[in-house]
Amino acid sequence: MVEQKEDELVYQAASPDEGALVTAARNFGFVFLSRTQDTITISEMDQEMTYEVLALLDFNSDRKRMSIILRFPDGRIRLYCKGADTVIYERLSPNSRHKEVTQTALDIFANQTLRTLCLCYKDISKQEFDAWAKKHKDASVAMGNREAALDRVYEQIENNLMVGHTPNTSINQVTSTM
Repeated sequence: MVEQKEDELVYQAASPDEGALVTAARNFGFVFLSRTQDTITISEMDQEMTYEVLALLDFNSDRKRMSIILRFPDGRIRLYCKGADTVIYERLSPNSRHKEVTQTALDIFANQTLRTLCLCYKDISKQEFDAWAKKHKDASVAMGNREAALDRVYEQIENNLMVGHTPNTSINQVTSTM
């Protein structure tokens, strides 16, 4: 939730992690404006964009991650996933160009006893999403062991993830931002 206090946006987050991520995004020009059940509105470099929420893959302590699937204003579909570094790293695409630098940064942070979260994404075709959404709907209404059924369906889409990286950013620059 976001409130306007004087000339500043104040966020009420579900957890300190959520608050830190939203604040960091704001500092880089991506300002969370509002959320409804079906949409998320963000100011991206002073341009307001509204995304359709297609699915929310809930966090739990066993999964150690959560994901959201969004439809962009231009129709593209993308999954964003955040979670524990160990859980995310094993789901990265073998083609992810930044796996090595990511692992190096994670090792540095671990040696400094810093807590880490990873954020990654995956572009999804409409056909892939439609097929997955049917399985998700079936799992959502499963009569027996619904949570296990959902976990199996989540596993089918939370794979081959890509980790983002800023071009020409060295590991020293990454660690100095901490």
